[in-house]
Amino acid sequence: MKELPAELSKFNWGAFLLNWIWGVIHKKYITLLIIPASIVPIIGPLAMSIWFGFVGNRWAWESKDWTSVEEFNEAQKFWVRLWLVLFIFGIIFVVNVFFLFAFIGSIKV
Repeated sequence: MKELPAELSKFNWGAFLLNWIWGVIHKKYITLLIIPASIVPIIGPLAMSIWFGFVGNRWAWESKDWTSVEEFNEAQKFWVRLWLVLFIFGIIFVVNVFFLFAFIGSIKV
């Protein structure tokens, strides 16, 4: 087991936000437990995501031979940026679907 540098002992937002996708890429398949945890709405996935956030840096550090802490931090920042892009596209998609259904509902037959 590789020693985690002290500056990486912090919350991993990528593991929290994109939990199971992040986990599969980092070969931490335990993150797939979020799927059965979803049986308990909101509390199950939220509790699992928080856990993944707290242990995420350790898991990611062990999953690959990183050349530096800076390289590691940039790779983990990518996950937050990816979540932000997906979130924005999701909002745009939902708004478009809403207006599409509103338009279809206003058509008189």
